[in-house]
Amino acid sequence: MSSAIDYHKFRRGETCSEEGCRARKFYIEDGKKFCQRGHEQAGFTQTQQDEDDWNQQGKKSRKKREEKEQVEKVFGGRDATQLYLQCYQLILWKQIHWLVTVKGFPAELETVVRDLWELRLRVLQGSGDVRSEYGTEFGSTTEGDDTDTDGTGYKSTTSTIMSRKRASRVKKNLPKLIETLGFCYLGILLLRLPTSLGEIYKWVTRDEIIYTRAVKEIPKDMRTRLPGHYFRALEIHGILNGHRLHQTVFDMISFYNFNFEMVFPPINNKLLLYKHIRDLGLPVDIYTAVNHLTEVLKYDFSYPIHNKRVYGTTGYPEYQLISLVVVATKLSQPFDDIVRHPHSNLDPTAARINWTKWQNIMVENPSEGLKRGDEIKITDADVFKMTGAQMDDWMNWYHKTWVDDRDHKGE
Repeated sequence: MSSAIDYHKFRRGETCSEEGCRARKFYIEDGKKFCQRGHEQAGFTQTQQDEDDWNQQGKKSRKKREEKEQVEKVFGGRDATQLYLQCYQLILWKQIHWLVTVKGFPAELETVVRDLWELRLRVLQGSGDVRSEYGTEFGSTTEGDDTDTDGTGYKSTTSTIMSRKRASRVKKNLPKLIETLGFCYLGILLLRLPTSLGEIYKWVTRDEIIYTRAVKEIPKDMRTRLPGHYFRALEIHGILNGHRLHQTVFDMISFYNFNFEMVFPPINNKLLLYKHIRDLGLPVDIYTAVNHLTEVLKYDFSYPIHNKRVYGTTGYPEYQLISLVVVATKLSQPFDDIVRHPHSNLDPTAARINWTKWQNIMVENPSEGLKRGDEIKITDADVFKMTGAQMDDWMNWYHKTWVDDRDHKGE
């Protein structure tokens, strides 16, 4: 008989109106309210109870809907990691697409970079399954996550610690934004193309290649679901440092050598040397002098991943090449005013460079506006010295680069 009765608990502070009755539940029958022991409750009408129940249920359901919408708006845990990698891959693809379509690089560059990216993901998944272990690092779990228990309903402490360690490794191994430039350069290096890392740096500072505000290139419905720490990881926090870019490339080459025993070829020093001499307006004799110095110093212009004693600036092949250009130029065309007499007219030093005229030719004439690439270097002290045209250029650059298109409150 009791199974057919729908019992309800009394509200907090409410008890049976019968003195001495300790019943905690009640039921409603024929418009009257009775405790579970059958005592009729005075001062109750069916209409009043229905209205109270309706209002309470309405509040609870509305609260649940709001919480559900808030959880679905921003991803967490493993879903956030997957979304971050998808956004990162999209940025990398757009950079390669720009190199191929705008700068005329061969289409094979996309294939090479894609293979490098797949190897990177393979190591990332090997350090901890992205789909199942990364979320524990930030304490954000989603419904349906598997948890190890010890039979009492509590998560095993050992399992939790191990998951956090794996998640920490995954977080440490996640690719950084600056590594997108490294992927582009490694693809160029594998194809032996005569493009220096300095050229990529120049494209970044001039906002030609996607980097400074790469996060804006991600579709809005994707980036709005990124957690704050992942969103910040796709933004820059300062001016790109050239030395750090070289160090990033060196670290990536060491990474592929350690995990896959890959050996990257040396830079295409012959064509790069020709480009440097041409761009600097130096005599062709510098080309021969640099090649002679290369043989003397036994440079092969490859990254010294097996020789730790030359780690640092001296180990970067592009640093070595441009240093030899400077040394060869200084030996054949000194910068001082000392008069030197060549042994014969065939001596390369017989043709002297007028460095004053060379400087006037090579240095760009100042324009009315800002020089492209200098916008990000402007400080608050520089504003007071800027002309109207420079201020317009800087404001246009700032609006294009930093003004976000996200939905603002009140709109």
